[in-house]
Formats: sequence, structure tokens, C-alpha cells
Amino acid sequence: MAEVIEQGEFTLDDLIGGDKKLVTEDILVASGTLVRGSVLGRVKTSTPTTGTIAGTGNGTCTAVTGGPKTKQGDYVATCVVAVTHGGTFDVADPDGNYIGSVTITAGAGGTGVFTSEEIAFTLTDGSTDFALGATATITVTEGVPNSASVTGTGNGTCTAIEGRSKLKIGNYVLTCITAVTHGGVFSVVDPDGKSLPNVTLTPGAGVATSFANDQIAFTLTDGSADFIVTDYFTIAVTIDPRQTVLLDKSAKDGSSVPYCVLSEDIDASAAAKRSIGYLEGQFNERSLVFASGTDVEDVRDAMRDLGMIVVPSVPA
Repeated sequence: MAEVIEQGEFTLDDLIGGDKKLVTEDILVASGTLVRGSVLGRVKTSTPTTGTIAGTGNGTCTAVTGGPKTKQGDYVATCVVAVTHGGTFDVADPDGNYIGSVTITAGAGGTGVFTSEEIAFTLTDGSTDFALGATATITVTEGVPNSASVTGTGNGTCTAIEGRSKLKIGNYVLTCITAVTHGGVFSVVDPDGKSLPNVTLTPGAGVATSFANDQIAFTLTDGSADFIVTDYFTIAVTIDPRQTVLLDKSAKDGSSVPYCVLSEDIDASAAAKRSIGYLEGQFNERSLVFASGTDVEDVRDAMRDLGMIVVPSVPA
């Protein structure tokens, strides 16, 4: 969810192409030397380069890449036809939907390449043939998970997790320090080991209590089994929720979709840097910048749908 930092009216310049109110947000520019007017996409997912094989067979799953529609969760390729030095695998997305199949070309060391808008990978035959039911699992993680599981005795939940403007990469740990029937008090420690305000659950069966500060927000909900002291949740943050890169229509991590327009020149070539992006506004198309091979016509409609109106020229 976007956390709007500022709204206001701005003087027209070479980039601002009209009087539509600008909505801005604090963002993280991941890399590159970018200029004001660069159109940025948000990095949404982290996709591993290899998959994990389970069952009979010691071939490999490599060359994994995401696509414009990659989902968080497990992609599973299951062997449905076993062949000496080969095989056919059905592929299911994290929702369990069939998205295609891939056949390994029969022969020692043969390969099969699977491609889709969600995921792509290569299966390679090994010295032990794949058997029916053998799987290759590719786990795609989201930068900020939607929920976290408890470790310990209680069975309450931690849901509705959102990153805020000062979110850090790493593990946020919520630990029960006071046990209460249908409640409890949890400490909150950020990835640097610094303590954030405690969360005191409102007592009551199934009652939800929300927490929010400038780093992170979440909701703890009481379960049928009470939390005890030392029960804990770990929220693993792997990508800043506002991590952006120069928009490239061929990107495989979600950043092929427009997110904002950069408000200033910035040099993030050595390390990621904070900046401000325009989430909404009216922009002169001649001042917009994209990655090589991408132009405004690739995303004009998508930008308009998000409130970024592209105009052909600056009004006189």
C-alpha cells in the first residue's frame, strides 16, 4: 500500500505537463545513475536461480527467472511421464493452477526449457532418471510477506504486514514477554536489534490488535491456544517495498510495470539511495526516460490507469 508523503501543486517545468495535483512518495532507487523524469518500476519478488528436486531422480532445475506475472509462493513441476533420460513435467503455480508442461529431450543430459509469463526454468536429466511424482520446486518470495507464522505454544496469527517509509531489510522479531489469557504483550525488535514499541494485545477470544510505526505495520490476532512467554514471530523482509529500478518492459521481477516518476537526478550506481517519486501527476512525454528498448507507448495506458497522465507536450 502506498504511503503518501506529500501532496501539492507544483510549477510547470519540462517534466510537469499540466496542473493535475502531484502525489509523491518516499522510494528507494536500487541502482543506476538516473535523471529526473525516469519512469520507475517496483521490484516485487525475489526469484531463486535454481529449484529444489524431490523424489527419485538427480537431474537439475536451473536458469530460473521470473516474469511480468510472477506470484509469491511455490511453483511445482511434477513428473507425469517417466522416460529413460527424459520425462514430461506438469507445472503448477502457487495457487495450484496448471500453467503448462515441459518435456525433457530424451538422452543422457537432455534438457527441457519451460517458459511462461510467470516463471521460466530449465530441467536437465541426471545420472538417475526422474520417476513419476518427482518434483522440482521453485520458491518465489515477496519482499515483505503478507503474514508470519508463530513459533511456540500459541496459535494466534500475524497478518496484514506492510512496510513503511523507514522499513529495514532483515528480520523483525516479535516475542511474547507477558502472557495473558486471550492476550499478551509482545516486544518488537528491528533487523538492527533495536527495540520498537511493544504491542499489547487487547484481551479477548479472537481479538485482533494492530501495530504501526514508521518501519512496519502488522496485526496480531489471538488464537484458540494462548501465547506463552518466549513465543515469537519472525517477519523476514528481503526487499524494500518501495525498491525501484528504471522501467524495462522485459524485466522479470515485477518492475516492468510503472510505479512512479523520479522527481530528481540521483546517483545510485554505488549503493541504493532514497528519493521521492511522483505516484500521480501530468507529465511531458518528451521528458520521460526508460530503459533501452522500452518507450512511452509500452506503458502509456498503464501509467494513465495509475494516475500518471502522459501528455505530448508542455502547455504554452
